[in-house]
Amino acid sequence: MNYNMRDSSERKYTRAWLQYERQQPMYDDSINDFYRSIYKIEPLKNIEQEFLDEFHNWLTGHKLSTFAGLSKFPIRHIIQGVTHFIDDLYQRCGDIQTFENDYKYHWRLNNNIKYVTVDNLDPKRELIISMPFPFYGDVHPNMNEILDECNRLKISVHVDSAWISCIRDINFDFDHPAIKTFAISLSKSGIGGNRIGVRYAREEPEGSITLINNFKMNQESLMYVGLKFMQKFGPEYFWKKYEKKYFKVCEDFQLTPTKAIHIAMDDKRPVGVRAVMRSL
Repeated sequence: MNYNMRDSSERKYTRAWLQYERQQPMYDDSINDFYRSIYKIEPLKNIEQEFLDEFHNWLTGHKLSTFAGLSKFPIRHIIQGVTHFIDDLYQRCGDIQTFENDYKYHWRLNNNIKYVTVDNLDPKRELIISMPFPFYGDVHPNMNEILDECNRLKISVHVDSAWISCIRDINFDFDHPAIKTFAISLSKSGIGGNRIGVRYAREEPEGSITLINNFKMNQESLMYVGLKFMQKFGPEYFWKKYEKKYFKVCEDFQLTPTKAIHIAMDDKRPVGVRAVMRSL
């Protein structure tokens, strides 16, 4: 059985197509059609503020989840995906601490990374944590404890919320005093090849993202794709379209559902279900 198998047109509704090693986010033919429809010769304009406004409305208009405390983060900068946000943090802060089973990009940057737990947080290093957390397809079960301990130790927390566009039934308040910034992108909405998103901050951080935004250096083509995408697809699009198929896959393969459309749990192990779901 090949657990590294990537999704393709050859996908089949068999256990062999469950993705154990790399769980791919959703996309489908409707989004491919969308790409074809917008890649036309059209004049671009300065759309940074239009994109930022549309993004905020898109996020707050989520019909299956709610996110509180956004008004406490008035500084909003365009980013080229959440990985851009992470790179900026490493550049500004140096050695950042993170938890095991978070975004594998941290391990790819440093194969010798030493993960922390809530019991051994380092007060001298800032923390990044995903919400939703990839391993669980949900909020980290110890999220409140982690944030409270970080606040006690005066550790600045930065939240990777790349998965917000593929989840449901999550209600999260970003206005915890430990949280200084968070970032959301459209990548997991189905347009990962056009990485674009927004960083929210309580105060304006230093670093490359701030410079790029202040000097109007963002890519208009990415903003344009993102803007048109949000006008056509809501953040709950995949759940509305694939909900029945998702739960059928979970039932047929004895998997436990999560709150992320492309992830289920096989015992205590996350497994990607995109390929089998799209084969139905």
